Order: sequence, then C-alpha cells, then structure tokens
Amino acid sequence: MYYSIKILRAGLLAAIGAGLLLSGCATTSPNAAFRQALPKDQRLDTNDTADVKIEAAEGIFIDEYEKQRLARNILGKIDIQKLQNPDSSGKREYEIAVLLTRYEKGNAFARFMLVGLGQIHIDAKASVFLLPERTKVSEFDIDKTFAWGGVYGGLTSIEDVEHGFAEGVAQAVTSTKE
Repeated sequence: MYYSIKILRAGLLAAIGAGLLLSGCATTSPNAAFRQALPKDQRLDTNDTADVKIEAAEGIFIDEYEKQRLARNILGKIDIQKLQNPDSSGKREYEIAVLLTRYEKGNAFARFMLVGLGQIHIDAKASVFLLPERTKVSEFDIDKTFAWGGVYGGLTSIEDVEHGFAEGVAQAVTSTKE
C-alpha cells in the first residue's frame, strides 16, 4: 500500500511537471517592434473585421497550406483579443499583411540532442491597412524563436510556435497598452 502511494505521488508530480514544461516558451507571445505605431483609435475592437494575408519574402519557402494555417491562427487570436476593446467608432475593416522574412521549421532531433540546435524561427514584417482605401495605419516587425532542447525541444513543432507568433501579432493590433 505504501509503495503504491509513492508511485501515485511520483506520477502526479511527473504529470504536473510535464504540464508546466509544455506550457513553456513555444507558445509565449513575442513583442512587436513598431516602425509606425498603431494609433490608439485604430486598434481593432469588438465590431471591427480583419483579413490576414500571409506572403513570403524572396528565398523563404513555405507551403500554401502553411500560410493558410498561420493566417487562421492570427485571425483567431485577433477575434478573441479584440473582444476586450469596446466599440469605439462603428464597424471598420482592416487588412493585416504579414511578410515572412524567416520561416524555419528547425530539426526536432537536433533540438532533442542539445539546446540551441535545430531552432525554429518565424520572423515577419507586418502592415495594418484600413479598408476600403487601404490606408496604412501601422507597421511593425515581429520575431519568434524557439531553441529549447531535450524532450520538450524534440516534441515542439512549428505549429506550436505559430500559436505564440499569432498571439504576438494579435496583441500588436488590439492591445491598448501604450
């Protein structure tokens, strides 16, 4: 009986540890470096709609389905975060144009073997346009890198890192922080 309680405790601690580990840096959101700050009155709010377009810079290889997946992730995060902003000026339409300047899936085996090897990178330049005139209201750079090693590094994929990247883009266009 005493032995089974020890195993139960060890299993519980392992499960908690795994949960904490898997909530690590792959999904944390990066901060945007604004080239042209988004005016407070142009931040996306509850009634606004957005369309996300993903393009790749020359020499960056990304499949069409990966572009679509990333665009859906960003749009989903925007839709959730904009609910925090009350309607300020009626319905507006925006286009968020994301130009990927680096998209590297890395190598899971290399990450598993040693921290820093086989890194995952997503770097982009994003522009926010107010439609229908397509007036640029903001521009920013955003970069997400994942370099953990061990089991966590080996099990983390580009899709996991995309969630954190998408969260960062959404925060940049919806956040009320100055």
